[in-house]
Amino acid sequence: MEGKVIEKLYDMIRNKEDAALVTIVNSTRGTPRGEGSMMLVNELGELIEGTIGGGKIERQAMEESKELIKRGLSKNIKYELRQDGLGMVCGGNVEVFVKVFKKKDELLIVGGGHIGNKLSKLAKILGYYVVVVDDRAELVNKETYPEADELLVGNIEEELAKYVIKDTSNVVIVTHGHKYDQISLERVIRSDARYIGMIGSKTKVRHCFNNMKEKGYTEEELSRVYSPIGLNIGGETPEEISLSILAEMQAVKYKKESGSLKIKL
Repeated sequence: MEGKVIEKLYDMIRNKEDAALVTIVNSTRGTPRGEGSMMLVNELGELIEGTIGGGKIERQAMEESKELIKRGLSKNIKYELRQDGLGMVCGGNVEVFVKVFKKKDELLIVGGGHIGNKLSKLAKILGYYVVVVDDRAELVNKETYPEADELLVGNIEEELAKYVIKDTSNVVIVTHGHKYDQISLERVIRSDARYIGMIGSKTKVRHCFNNMKEKGYTEEELSRVYSPIGLNIGGETPEEISLSILAEMQAVKYKKESGSLKIKL
C-alpha cells in the first residue's frame, strides 16, 4: 500500500499539484495502524491514497493537512486516542509527520536573450521554477541556461499554446522582436497567470495594445499587463532590468503597492 502512496505522490509532484504525505512515526498500544503507515492528502483535504487507520484520527489528520498545505508548512502532530482526546475508546497515542509538497511559483520567460538569461539566474535564487521559451537553439540550451528547469525551443507561438499556465505562473515577455512580443502576449493574456509583463517603450506598448484592441481584446484584459515592465528603480543593464522585473513580480504576489511603470488605460 505504501508503494502506491509514493507512486501517487510522484505523479502529483510531476503534475505540479500540492500534496501532504502523512506518515505515522510513533504509535503505542491499541492504535489501528503501526509506524510507517502512510496516506496522501490533496490541497482540498481529500484522501488520495493510503490510510493511517481510518475513523476520527484520519479525518482529523486530513483536515490539519489541508491547513498545512495552505500555509506551506510541514509538522509533527500527536493524537491521543482516548475518550477525552479524539473521542475514541481504543486507547494509545499516535504521532504523525505531515510533509507538505507545495508547487513552486513559476516563471515563464518568453525570450532567451540577455535579459532572459539574467532573469533566469536571479529567479532561481528566489526559488522559482524557471521555464524558458525561444526559437533559437544556439541561445537557449543547457550550456547557456544551466539553472533553468525547462527549456522549450521551437516556434514560440506553438510552444506557448501547448504550455499550461496556472495561477502561480508569472509570464515575462522579452523576445527578440515586437512581432513576437505581441504574438506571445496574445497567447497568454487570457490565461490564469498571476503576473504578465512585457518589455518595451511606452510608444511600442501603446502600438501593441492598439493592434490587440483592433483584434477584439478588451481594455480590461490589457490592463492585466505590466508594461513597460518592472519597477522604476533605475539602471539599464540586463541584471538591473531583471532585478526590477522580479521586484514587480514579488509586489504583485504579495499585493503590495509599488512604483510600477505600468501604463494607465
